[in-house]
Amino acid sequence: MNRKASNNAGFMPRPPEIFSAIMPPGRRLHASAIYLQRLSRSHAEELRQLYIANRKFLSRWLQPLPERISLQQMHDLIAEDHRLARNGSRLDLGIFQGASNNLIGRIALHSVDYGIQHSAGMSYWMSHELCRSGLMTRSLATLASFAFEEACLHRLWLHVVSDNIASIALASKLGFCREGVLRKNLFINGEWQDSVLMSLLASEYDAMADGWIEHGWLGDSQP
Repeated sequence: MNRKASNNAGFMPRPPEIFSAIMPPGRRLHASAIYLQRLSRSHAEELRQLYIANRKFLSRWLQPLPERISLQQMHDLIAEDHRLARNGSRLDLGIFQGASNNLIGRIALHSVDYGIQHSAGMSYWMSHELCRSGLMTRSLATLASFAFEEACLHRLWLHVVSDNIASIALASKLGFCREGVLRKNLFINGEWQDSVLMSLLASEYDAMADGWIEHGWLGDSQP
């Protein structure tokens, strides 16, 4: 990914199909040791196995997974990813290890608003085996760079469960600002939980992106 200043002055209007246009299936966003790519039907079984292997881990942060995860459910999920990308409201990507091409997680821009906000939420998860590997830092930085530089968004935000200390630390490391706590905002693991609201502005990204590159969080020698 070539570094350039984000350009959303005047909030240029974007067509609903923006994600299908600038992030088509097959395109990869590269960073050191990982890349991001939209999933296809061929990834369905690998995604199913990833969810199964991480069921207990994900139950702490996401809605409960079905008791039985079928291949058809994964096909339906991937089809829905593509539908939402086409209408411009969400972009879901797989996180892949660069050396093995193994699928190791998911990351998304969601709740996309090209009206008066020009904003999007971010969500992400990675296999529990790779926690604290540094790969999620690179994944989040890479998608944020895409959001500001190519999708021309003004603001990115996160809702992080308040006791997810690792995720809060990750966002803080990349310069996301803690805006406050939303009380009983997320229903996860059978109960309402507080969430920490964090955000990053395009101007803040512009000021920090060269530092991200120096730290190895952004950019790669891949085309």
